Amino acid sequence: MDLLKPFLVTAAHSGNADIGDLDPAIREVFTKSDLSKDPKRFNVFMFVLDSKGKVVHEFHGLPGRGAGRSDHQAEIQKARAILKLPEAKPQKAEGAPKGLPDLTALGSEAPAGVRLFIRQDDAKNSIFNKLPVVEVVSMKPDDWKPLAFAPKGKDIEAAVLKNWLVWLYPAGIRAADEKKPFQKFSGTLKLEQAGSDDKFRYALLRGKILLAKGGDTESEFEGELEVVLTYRPDAAEVQAVRGVVEGAYLYRTRGTSREKLRVALESRPK
Repeated sequence: MDLLKPFLVTAAHSGNADIGDLDPAIREVFTKSDLSKDPKRFNVFMFVLDSKGKVVHEFHGLPGRGAGRSDHQAEIQKARAILKLPEAKPQKAEGAPKGLPDLTALGSEAPAGVRLFIRQDDAKNSIFNKLPVVEVVSMKPDDWKPLAFAPKGKDIEAAVLKNWLVWLYPAGIRAADEKKPFQKFSGTLKLEQAGSDDKFRYALLRGKILLAKGGDTESEFEGELEVVLTYRPDAAEVQAVRGVVEGAYLYRTRGTSREKLRVALESRPK
């Protein structure tokens, strides 16, 4: 029976040489394609099929420029031309976010949480180097207590900030790696006074951190955190935080790829 409409198939596999993780029908499409013979391929592929199930166009599934990547909009327009379909017009997004993700104030002086901007610090990566991933982390007033002002300073274990640090991974990694969060949060951070002005006093929280997902064969993050915390002159509770994390995500698939990350964080709402 003929299918009613042309359709798009996305094939992604784990990178195994035998591609045994693919559905048999999709495996057949892939093995007969020119993409399967491309030595610079990654592991995501796009195939456009006509109403009879015949492949009429194929292209690399990872977006961007360069080997192993494709301009999706351009490739889809090519496929529409092959199928004699009219050129697609961009649809107007309905209900799309009109700004950055944010948090609602708690109704107390404590911030509602933090917002993180995670960006790959790699000029060669034209996609993720320019487009940060934005995450928000909700916090309750009690969650801020470990960061209370300490006149003589104090040590804080990195695990206290695990709800922030768990987001320190680059965009575009394999789903299997992304879905497994960090399990171990190592490092001792120093909280020290950092001066004052007419309205506030400040402290600096800094130190090295090491995040691990498991054994030596799984991905890790290593880097340094520096955060400025703001307090009122007469209170120990945190009013605001702003800081950065710089380091490298040790992306382990078939070997280890060192992906440099630069992260900015801020308390929200101000």
